[in-house]
Amino acid sequence: MVGGVRERRLRIGLVVVLVVAALAVVATLALWWLVDTEQARKRLEAELTETLGLDVEIGQALQFGIVQGPSVTIPGLEVSRDGQVVATAESVRVGFSASRLLVGDIHPTDLHIKRPELLVERTPSGEFNVYKPQPGELNELTLQRLRVSDAQLTYRDQTTEMKWQGEKCNLDLRNIRHKGGELAQVLETLAAGGELQCHAVSQERFSMSELSVTARGEKGVFELDPVTAQALEGKLSGRAEVDVSSQTPAIQLENKLTGFDFGAFMSMLNPDQVAAGKIDLDLALNAKGSSWQELRQSASGRLDLSSGELSFDGFDLDDELEDYTDTQRFNLIDVGAIFLAGPVGLVVTRGYEFTGLLEGSGGSTTIDQMVSEWTIEDGVAQASDVAFRTPENRLALSGALSFSNYSFKDLRVAVVDSEGCAVVEQQITGPFHEPEIERPNVLVAVTGPMLDLVERGVQAITNEECETFYAGSVEHP
Repeated sequence: MVGGVRERRLRIGLVVVLVVAALAVVATLALWWLVDTEQARKRLEAELTETLGLDVEIGQALQFGIVQGPSVTIPGLEVSRDGQVVATAESVRVGFSASRLLVGDIHPTDLHIKRPELLVERTPSGEFNVYKPQPGELNELTLQRLRVSDAQLTYRDQTTEMKWQGEKCNLDLRNIRHKGGELAQVLETLAAGGELQCHAVSQERFSMSELSVTARGEKGVFELDPVTAQALEGKLSGRAEVDVSSQTPAIQLENKLTGFDFGAFMSMLNPDQVAAGKIDLDLALNAKGSSWQELRQSASGRLDLSSGELSFDGFDLDDELEDYTDTQRFNLIDVGAIFLAGPVGLVVTRGYEFTGLLEGSGGSTTIDQMVSEWTIEDGVAQASDVAFRTPENRLALSGALSFSNYSFKDLRVAVVDSEGCAVVEQQITGPFHEPEIERPNVLVAVTGPMLDLVERGVQAITNEECETFYAGSVEHP
C-alpha cells in the first residue's frame, strides 16, 4: 500500500516536471516568434557599439534557436575603429537559460565565437585599438562557458615593430566571473579556467607549433601549467604565473626547450646554411609592469644553454684562426652569433646580420662543447659563463645585453689561451639595429702560427701576467 502511494507520487512529480519543461520550451519559442529580427539586429548593433566604444556591424539577420537551449546567433560580425576593421567573426552564438528567461533574466550563460580574425595594435601612446575605456563601472559577470573556434590572431606593437601571429587557435574557458566595478576591481576578482591551443604561433622568423596551455585562476592570479609546444624541432615545456590583481601586474616564467635543432636556428639566419646538433635551453624569468617597456626593464632571472657536439658547413674556424693575424677575413663578433642564439636570439639578428660565418670560405667546423649562461637583472642580461670549444681553439664572450633599450653593453668576443687569457678580442657596443663594431684587437704580437700561441699561452711568450678573460666551465682543447 505504502509502496503504491510512493510510486503514484513519483509519477505525478515526473509529470509536473515534464509539463513545466514543455511550458518553458513553448514560452521560449513564442518569445522568439514574436521578435522582429531586423529591429533586434539594429538594437543589438547599437548596444554593442555603445558598450565596446567601437563600431559594430551585423551582416545578416539574427538567428534564434531552441534545440540546444535558447540562443541567439549573430552572423557576419564586424568590429572597426576609426574606419579600420579590427575584428570579424563568422558567427557568435549567445546561449541563455530557459528557466531564467521565464522570469525575465536575459543574461547569457555561454558564448561561442566561430572563426574570428582579430588584429590588436598597441599605439606609441600605449593605447590598444580594440579597447577604448568607457566611463562608469562594469557590471558583475558570470559566464558558464566561453568558446573561440579556429581563430586567427595578430598582435602588433607600433613602437617596437614587434608582430606576433596565431593561427587556428581554439579557446575554451569555463566559470568566468568577476564582481564588477572599475577595471582594477574587476581584475582583483577575475576567475576562470580552461584550455588554449594554437596550431602555430610566429614572430618574424621564429615560430612554434602545437601550442597548448592549461589555465586556472582565482582573484586575478592565473596559473598556466602546463605550457607545451614544438619549436626549432625541439620540445618546449614549462609553466607561468600571471598576477593581474594588483596595480602593477607581475609574471613568472619557467620554461625549457629541450633538444632544439642547431641547424633549424642557423637556417633562420641563412636558409642555405647547413648545420647540425642539439641544444637545450632553460629560462627562468620574473617581471613586473603594466607595459611591455616596464616588463623588459624589470626582468630578472637566468637563461642557460648547453650542447654536445655541434657542426656547420662552409667555414673552417680552426683553419681561419690559424693565420688570423694575416687574413682577418671575418669578425669575431660573427662567431659570437652562436652565443647570441640564447639571450638575444632573433631580436639582435633583426637589426644586425651576422654574415662572417654564414657566407663561409669552405670546409666545416665542429664545436665540441658550448655553454651559454646568463644572469638577468633589471632587463640586462650579463654573460656569466659563455664559451665554446673546437678541436683546436676556445672562444669566450663577456659583457652584457640590455633589453630595456635594445643595446650591447661592452660585449666582447675573444680567442683565449690555455690559461683563459685573451689572444685576440673584438668589441661591439651600441643599439642592436646599428651597433659600433671595433676592429679585432690582436693583444700579443704573433711571430708564428696563432695555434702555437694559443697552446703555449700568452704568459709563456711575453713573460708577463695577463688578465684572465675566461675562467668558466669549458676547458681548453
